[in-house]
Amino acid sequence: MKLLIFDFDGTIVNTKALYYNAVYKNVKRFGYSYKDIDRVIDMGANMRQTLRKLGFNTLITIFLKRRVMKDVLRDLPKVKKCKDVDSIRTLPQEKILVTNSLKSAVYPLLKHFKLKKEFKRVYGFEDFIDKGKFLKEYIEKRKLDKNKVYYIGDRTADVKTARKAGCVSVIITGECAWDSKKELLKEEPDFIIHSIKDLKKIIK
Repeated sequence: MKLLIFDFDGTIVNTKALYYNAVYKNVKRFGYSYKDIDRVIDMGANMRQTLRKLGFNTLITIFLKRRVMKDVLRDLPKVKKCKDVDSIRTLPQEKILVTNSLKSAVYPLLKHFKLKKEFKRVYGFEDFIDKGKFLKEYIEKRKLDKNKVYYIGDRTADVKTARKAGCVSVIITGECAWDSKKELLKEEPDFIIHSIKDLKKIIK
């Protein structure tokens, strides 16, 4: 059996500007510039770790994370889906979604784009601390062949996540992607594709 594990932000929906702007809005009062945000933001980890990278202590991090996510939820109607996302419906393999975003932000968008039923399970920020470790344990618990498990993302962090989980990394480049093709190539993913519809060529 083949399992397709999808990232969400930058893979299914175009949320890069949404998160960058929400973080910047809430940390600029502490003297940080947009360039500082661009240097440290890493949704491939999670929002909590991103804020800690900026030097905030635990208490302020909790406060800021709530503020950031409140702004993200408010602006969800502005989010657009990534190129060829609808082709997910043509993939017969089992599909799950694993994201560092809150499920309260993910479900409305999946419902809006009529994609909710495409994923057998959805795991969000609330369900794990380390995505790579979580996926490794998930694959082992289900006794899956790692060579038949594909993790589909858009960032260098996603390549590292797949590597930690022991599965196949598939990275999608393009306008939605959070990292450039040059950065992605340096991380040496197993596959690089231009849109989700190209998945068929890999997993057939």
